[in-house]
Amino acid sequence: MLDFDHDDIQAVIKAAKDVRPKYHGWIANPLSSLPEPKAKLKAAIKDRIKLLAGSYIALAGFVDDDDLIAAEGDAGKTKAIYQEVLRDTETAQKEMREFKIVDCN
Repeated sequence: MLDFDHDDIQAVIKAAKDVRPKYHGWIANPLSSLPEPKAKLKAAIKDRIKLLAGSYIALAGFVDDDDLIAAEGDAGKTKAIYQEVLRDTETAQKEMREFKIVDCN
């Protein structure tokens, strides 16, 4: 996996803000303004998106502290919490599958 630190991403953002279309009305920016090759940046951004999507799904596994305490020693409550986590995980996975990063309409 490509690993860029926060400063690398900030450099891309700064470059994007500073570059303005100059090519006869086309929306285009020179590759030379990027701090890394375009293919590497695209791969790094996709990796970050995957990491964030995985983190979003992982949040489903976090349960309220009070619910966990209340479920200690109670198989029924433990099962209910487990089933809720599974439902929340499936919902988050479905949301990520359906997520549209940009709406081009």
